[in-house]
Amino acid sequence: CDPAPFYMFDELDQALDSTYRAAVANLIQRQANDKENPTQFIVTTFRPELVAVSNRCYGVSHQNKVSSIHSLSRKDALKF
Repeated sequence: CDPAPFYMFDELDQALDSTYRAAVANLIQRQANDKENPTQFIVTTFRPELVAVSNRCYGVSHQNKVSSIHSLSRKDALKF
C-alpha cells in the first residue's frame, strides 16, 4: 500500500498517556524514515514525546487578530 504524501494530525496524542504517546511518536518516526515509502507528518501537539522525534518545530502566535508562524528549535518547542 502506498502511503499518502503527508498526514495531518491535530492533537493526535491529547488523550494518551506518556507510554502510548511515545509509541505513537515511534510509529510516526518509523514511517517518516521508511527507506521505501517515506511520508511526511504534520502534527499539532503540546506533548514532548512527538516534539522529541520531530525534524522541524513551529510555533503559532496571535496578535491583533493576525496569526504568525515562527520556526522553533526543539529545545524551545519543548519549553512551550
